[in-house]
Amino acid sequence: MKEKSNLNFILEVSGKERFKLYMSAFLSIVSSLLSMIPYILMYNIFLELFKDSVDYQKIKSQAITVGIFILIKIVVFILSGVFSHIAAFTILYELRMKAVNHISKLHMGFFKGHTIGEVKKTINEDIEKLENFIAHQIPDLASAVVAPIIILLYLLFLNWKLALVLFIPIILGFLIQTIVFKGMKERMQKYHSLVQKLNSTIIQYINGMNVMKAFNLSAKSFKNYKDTTEEYADYWTEITMETAPLYSIFLVLIDSGLLFIIPIGGIMFLNKEINVSTYILFLILSANFLTSFKQLLEFGGDFSMLLEGAGKVRNIIEQDIQVHGNKKLEENIKGKIEFNNVTFKYDKEDVIKNLTLCVEPKSVVALVGPSGSGKTTLAQLVGRFWDVEHGSIKIDGIDIKEIEMENLMDKISFVFQDVFMLQDSILENIKMGSNKSKEEVVEASKKAQIHDFVMSLPDGYNTKIGEDGIKLSGGEKQRISIARAILKDSPIIILDEVTSYSDIENESKIQHALKNLLKNKTAVIIAHRLYTIKNADNIVVLNEGEIVEQGDHDFLINKNGMYRRLWDIYDYEVAKEGA
Repeated sequence: MKEKSNLNFILEVSGKERFKLYMSAFLSIVSSLLSMIPYILMYNIFLELFKDSVDYQKIKSQAITVGIFILIKIVVFILSGVFSHIAAFTILYELRMKAVNHISKLHMGFFKGHTIGEVKKTINEDIEKLENFIAHQIPDLASAVVAPIIILLYLLFLNWKLALVLFIPIILGFLIQTIVFKGMKERMQKYHSLVQKLNSTIIQYINGMNVMKAFNLSAKSFKNYKDTTEEYADYWTEITMETAPLYSIFLVLIDSGLLFIIPIGGIMFLNKEINVSTYILFLILSANFLTSFKQLLEFGGDFSMLLEGAGKVRNIIEQDIQVHGNKKLEENIKGKIEFNNVTFKYDKEDVIKNLTLCVEPKSVVALVGPSGSGKTTLAQLVGRFWDVEHGSIKIDGIDIKEIEMENLMDKISFVFQDVFMLQDSILENIKMGSNKSKEEVVEASKKAQIHDFVMSLPDGYNTKIGEDGIKLSGGEKQRISIARAILKDSPIIILDEVTSYSDIENESKIQHALKNLLKNKTAVIIAHRLYTIKNADNIVVLNEGEIVEQGDHDFLINKNGMYRRLWDIYDYEVAKEGA
């Protein structure tokens, strides 16, 4: 049922391009039929040559007709390819866009359960394989199904006894292929799993290249990469050893039609059951028939791999998207955030446990605590990176699940610890697809303390970032990220320790930029450097997903609890660094 569903999925995604596919298949069939006509005409030429009185004018006209049909066949074949390729690349584009748009609507839990390599392989490689199926195999399949049938019917018309001889290699080849493809589904599942694992390992190795170089490690020294590559190679060796002998026999059998036709046909010719022209035509058409039939049988192996890859694409597109309501927050919202008995878990482990917290409008709340205490998760729940298991999160009294996702995202800005940069200009990196003017970008950049740096570059705001452009420091990336948030001007700000990668000079500028960003905003700050949140209105101390204490800095210091212990540890580390 799954394979049938995957095939239906492939046909469904053809959508508006289905007419082109039908035309491609039809023209492919016509092309195959036209390729037979020269053989029939040649048969007639042979018959004419064996007459006592040869009509050379008739032979000449038929020879010209052969050339005309060959030219028409070539034109029809090219048209079939044009239709199929236009359809294929249109479908691939729409399918990729559909998959990427769908992924953007999934919650972050999807990415926790799927590696980057797995998603990359599906979006890139598995969808790309559909091009071969749509552009080549659909017309080839139509031709491979119809052409052998027409040829066989014609051969049966010429001499049914000799035509039946062709079934000997077909039946034997089919039996061999059935054995070869036994367990193919499991093989393909393991193959796709290994490719995904290999992609993930390669990405991990490339991302860690600077560390590898620093420790003078080669690819062979990276055990995970080495083991995964060897596992992939060993698996292909295993498949080859299992299938190569039988598949070689299959190829020999399918190409051995003449071994049966020549002796049996020769005996029939000597016994005057067939004439020489029929014998020669059988030799020609039987080879053509078996070639088409081999193409049809070989299609099974490619199709099995294709269906498994299509299933991977389908699994992404059929993932349930986050459901959201139709309510909208007011344009000038207060920005009050309420966590009411919130519980959230990754897999089966509770990360946030029955937590209740109120973030007052235009106040700054800092989340602190040991690593793994749930700080980042709690902040990201506000933006529905995940959905809570129990309880609710409300903004201005409205459950965030009831708010339109676009409206919710308009009201919240995120400044992450790890800043994502487009391989584009600084201007576009700050605008991030918005329709803001350059003047507004410049104003936001000034507030984010990044304008002077940008203007010091040769191309200013048109300077490219990335492989073909300049490389930015962590502090410079953070200030660009803050400029984005200032430009967006959302009433709620979520900050994930934005000073962790900066030096002293950049940190001072970032702190100044943050003052501009947080002015008259509701802010939730995830803090590791505790001195950066000393002036927060409310400091919430988390431990194992629960609030253990909260209050302002002085209150928590005097309470002598977990915050005081964290502060003393932090104070000691800072003093040690200063020494």
